[in-house]
This record gives sequence, structure tokens and C-alpha cells, in this order.
Amino acid sequence: MSCEEGDGRIIASLPTGAIAGDTKPRDTGEFMRQDLVTFTCVAVLAVITGWVLYIGRPVLVPIAFAIITSYVIYGLAEILRRVPHVGKRIRAGVRYWSAAALILVAAWLAAELLLSDTDRMLAVAPKYEATLLALLAKITALFHLETEASWTAFRRELLAAVNVQALLTSLLGSLSSLMATTVVVFLYTAFFMVEMGRFRRKLSAVMRGKADMEPVIDAINSKIGTYLALKALLGVVLGILSWVCMHFVGLEFAPLIAVLIVLLNFVPYAGSLIQVALPVLLAALQFGQWNEPVTLLVSLSAINFVMGNVLDPWLMAGSLNLSPAVILMSLATWTAIWGIPGAFLAVPGTVALTIIFSAFSSTRPLALLLTKEDVVRPAK
Repeated sequence: MSCEEGDGRIIASLPTGAIAGDTKPRDTGEFMRQDLVTFTCVAVLAVITGWVLYIGRPVLVPIAFAIITSYVIYGLAEILRRVPHVGKRIRAGVRYWSAAALILVAAWLAAELLLSDTDRMLAVAPKYEATLLALLAKITALFHLETEASWTAFRRELLAAVNVQALLTSLLGSLSSLMATTVVVFLYTAFFMVEMGRFRRKLSAVMRGKADMEPVIDAINSKIGTYLALKALLGVVLGILSWVCMHFVGLEFAPLIAVLIVLLNFVPYAGSLIQVALPVLLAALQFGQWNEPVTLLVSLSAINFVMGNVLDPWLMAGSLNLSPAVILMSLATWTAIWGIPGAFLAVPGTVALTIIFSAFSSTRPLALLLTKEDVVRPAK
């Protein structure tokens, strides 16, 4: 402490860092202990959250898909609102239920297509088996391998390792389970749609005194819904273009494969690979020669390249682009927790979290870590 006298007054100055009632500065060890405690709490919370998600996946997976479906409906309704001269004249309820009806009709058509093609798949199985045997014979002859390919011997070896009857039963059970889960998802979605207006009023009542948060929440919902709706529409465009290519070469089950391509558009990297590899493989089994498979390989690869590198970034310019490393880690994590459904939910869920983080200044650094941008724009 120092004292100075001037104009009859004594002025006392405290040492730097000394505060009334607390003259002892905090040392580095205390900060390290606090960081360690914080890190431990976050790690424990992450482990508990992962365990709850894994244990509760029979209940949580349909709810997660219902939330995603609700946001797609919300996004489609927002896109309808932006239609020039017409959109703003349509009431909000009409837009929402029109979008919901569109998704319901699409799901019903996909289910009908899947059920109708099941018998055809069983009917053409012997033909595909014979074609596969012929292709194996051509490959072994091309590379001068010791063969005498025998489908009977191959099937005997396969039956020794795999119970085909049990496999078919499992596949039929999976199909029935998928249909039941789809019904549950749409029931959840219907309840979410009915409760949407009421939940908004409850949220406004809870946030009384925080009126500035309501526009932020509206911006978050709009951005998430628009992203998911555009992603779904891009998948539909990709499915239609792929169907045109498959129909051109005469590929069987082209409509069913096109539906799978639409769904696989939500799965990063692996989805694009399957979108090309599955039709090419089926073309090889159907035709038994290389002209049609090569044609599909070139055309589908070109379509995926243009969609993924030109159209997708152009339409998603207003959305946050995830870092490739974050996409891979998200895909691996959610697939490990929820299996195949987790692969479909990984990117939509991570993008939704990124949009939410970007809306608040306290969590904006987390959004910056998740994206490949240098600056994250807040939701508007």
C-alpha cells in the first residue's frame, strides 16, 4: 500500500489484484483444479448420456425420426410459403397439413412398392444365381485361375456356414419391424403436429420476460426445417435422375432402388457409395455382361458428383456446412449407439445441434468447431 498527500488529502492505493475482502490472488493450481473438475463432469455426463441413448434406443429412435419428420414438414411448409404470389395467401395450417399429406403419400407408395417387389425378388433369385455363376466363370477364365465353377458346390459351402431359412425369416421379421416402426413414427409426428401451436404458447409463457428469445427460437426452427426439407428434396431429385438412368438400361426393380437412393441421401459418404454400387451390382447380375453396369457406373457417378459438389452446396449456402472430420465422427458415434437408424440420423442431428449452438453467443465457439467455416453466423 502507498500513501500520497496532495491538497491536504491522503490518497491510499491498494496493490494490483487486491480486492476488498480478498487480497490473496488465485494461483495457477486452483485454475487447473477447476478445469479438471469441469472436464471430469463433462466426461461423466457424456458417458451417462451415451449409455441412456444406447439403452433407450427402442423408444428414442422412433421419437428422433418423428422429430426429424416434423422438421421436414415444417421446412416444406416454409418453402410453400415462399412460393411467389400464392404462398403467403395459404394459411399456415393448410401448408403444414399439405406437407404432412405429401410425406404420408410418399411413404405409402414406397411401402406398396417394397411389398409388391418382394415376390418378384424371390422369382428372379434363381436367374441371378445362374448369372453370378457365369460371371465367376468368366472372371476365373480371364485371370487363368483353377476353376470348374460349380454353383452346387458353392451353395453347399454357403449352406454349411449360413442357415438360409433362418436368414429369410430374419429378413421378413426385419421388414415387419420396419413397417411397425414407421407407423409409430407417423403417430408421434401427428401428435407433435397437433401439439405444435400449444407448445409454442407454453414456451412463450415460460419465457415471459425474455421476449428477445422468441425470434431466436423461431429462427432456429426455420433454419433446421429448411435444411432438412431441402435435403429431402435433393434426395428426391437424385432418386428421379437415378431412376431415369436405371430405366434407360432396363434395370429391374429400378423404382425400388430409386426409393432407397432417396433415403440414402441422408447418409454421408457411405450412402453415396451404396447409391452407385447397388445398381451396378444388380445390373451385372441381371445382364451378365459389362456394358450396362459400366453405363450405370459412369452415369450414376456423374449424377452424384454434380449433386454433391454443385447443387447441394448452392442450395445449402444458407446452412452450416459440417467439417468432414465431424461428419465421420458423428456417423461412427451414432451408428455405434443406434445402429443403422443412427447412420440416417447422424448428420441431420449434428446439423440441428450446430444451428442451435450458433444461435447463442455462449455456445457459438462449439458451432465453430463443428463446421468447416472460419466464422459462424448466428441464426436470423
